[in-house]
Amino acid sequence: MSALLELRAVSRHFALPRRGFAPAPMLRAVQQVSLSVQAGEVVGLVGESGSGKSTLGRLALRLLTPSAGTVMFEGDDLATLSRSALRARRRAMQMVFQDPFASLNPRRSIGGAIAEVLALHGLPHGAAEVTVALRRVGLEAGDAVRRPRQFSGGQRQRIAIARALATQPRLLVADEPVSALDVSVQAGILALLQGLRAELGLAMLFISHDLRVVEAMADRIVVLYLGRVMESGPARAVFAQPRHPYTAALLAAAPGSHRPAMTLGGEIPSPADPPSGCVFRTRCPFALPACAAEVPLPRTVAPQHEMACIRDDLAL
Repeated sequence: MSALLELRAVSRHFALPRRGFAPAPMLRAVQQVSLSVQAGEVVGLVGESGSGKSTLGRLALRLLTPSAGTVMFEGDDLATLSRSALRARRRAMQMVFQDPFASLNPRRSIGGAIAEVLALHGLPHGAAEVTVALRRVGLEAGDAVRRPRQFSGGQRQRIAIARALATQPRLLVADEPVSALDVSVQAGILALLQGLRAELGLAMLFISHDLRVVEAMADRIVVLYLGRVMESGPARAVFAQPRHPYTAALLAAAPGSHRPAMTLGGEIPSPADPPSGCVFRTRCPFALPACAAEVPLPRTVAPQHEMACIRDDLAL
């Protein structure tokens, strides 16, 4: 069965300001990333800040164009679509951003924001359709005339979700959708997303740095470090038995973790000047001289479970 979303060896580089006559340095935000999301599946994308998670989410929707590689949605290469065809595709693929206030126009009523999206995609956009969208996320029809500033942070994120789902997408890219919210509010938003997934058969690329959140949401996990995939596999398997040292370090650092602490050396390198070979080697407590020689390719270590590490002798 073909995937709903498939990224094939996708990279994205950004040119940094030129200094003198030297060539412009490149920031390698995403490097050779491959992943897929099946219909109705939730794939969690995790990693520290600066790992390339948000860039990858935007590449998945072609809000950014890959420097290399291919993004497929329902079997179509998004790079080959015309502007009108891409707009039609985007009806089926929507995004929820981290900051629910910044993503909403403060001067527009929330009903107007939802109606605008529906109209943009040529869909009915009257009061009835707006009401359906609001009630789907636990708000009332009367809320349509209110402005974003009149709602709490959690309610604003519900509005952002209602707007994203108004076009009845099959894929939702959720970029840190609860990280800007109080812990007491996060559980309600996660429960809402889980319910909508079950109700609508919604697939998600769920981006977060919080492993507890990802564990609650995801069927599969992809772990990024400095723009490269370190490990991927079924969520239960990755949480029960991480195979890559970076995954094990993230799990050990999670609040409430009972895993042995793992010390990572140094600071995260700059994506403008990543280490040779394995990008994680400069912080890895198990690095060998051979780790600097070449980039390790993902390899299968268990059913549907891959890691990018040359070592097989680690007890994590």
